[in-house]
Amino acid sequence: MRILISNDDGAFNSALWAMVEVVKDLGDVIVSAPDRDRSGVGSGLTLNDPLRAKSITSPVSGVDAWAVEGTPGDAVILGLKQLSKGPVDLVLCGMNPGNNVGADLTVSGTIGAGLQGYLNGVATAAISVGLRVDAESPIIGAAVHDLAESMLNHVASGGPKPFVNVNFPKIDDGPYLGAMLAKPSKRIPGASDTVETQTRGVRTIYWIQRPPSALNEASASEPGTDVWAMRNSWVSLTPLDGGLAETSPHEFAHQGVDVLHRSVTIHPGQQTDQAAG
Repeated sequence: MRILISNDDGAFNSALWAMVEVVKDLGDVIVSAPDRDRSGVGSGLTLNDPLRAKSITSPVSGVDAWAVEGTPGDAVILGLKQLSKGPVDLVLCGMNPGNNVGADLTVSGTIGAGLQGYLNGVATAAISVGLRVDAESPIIGAAVHDLAESMLNHVASGGPKPFVNVNFPKIDDGPYLGAMLAKPSKRIPGASDTVETQTRGVRTIYWIQRPPSALNEASASEPGTDVWAMRNSWVSLTPLDGGLAETSPHEFAHQGVDVLHRSVTIHPGQQTDQAAG
């Protein structure tokens, strides 16, 4: 089995390498990620300019790694089509520090990277955690490992290839209650974009500001959504494959939730200890 790992925070981000560590026993792992932080670029691709990819030294033995001068989607496509030594069975994107929920999915580079994997015919999971330090959590590491293993087994058995978005709430918010299937929360009217300006000489500079979906109090009160799950200590899994390809394999979503639920609830005492200290 071969696993391609990418992200939107850059090839040198420690949370990416934490994910490499927890899945490296499942097969051959290759990293192809942007050479810098490309958060917020969504599913954008570089179509009118050439791309460069540089081999970098991997902190994990036996893993080939590349830093791509482009978007997260560029990195995944290059990884699949040029940089990998053979066909890829699974694409993992993350671990992204900061949850990707609600309307944030439309601009997330983590989701954008995963979309390119899925549209190129590969089972894909986008993984996000509450904080960067959470990527080092043994609880989350075990759950990501179990999910990746389940996806590989699902594909090996001939099952259709899924695309799922998984969010782990902050570890220090308390022990996980389990895992649940969740839909993206809706963008609440009034939570609109704003633009900040600053004049420097004869030029005006603009910054677009978008309130994170995770902070929207109205959406947090809607049960069954990814924001509600995050606020209530549930790991959420959201299938993103509906309508994007010829088959929409939602059946894996339930299997994936079961795997995550078992993984994060098997040692509740360990969760309590970690959250406390």
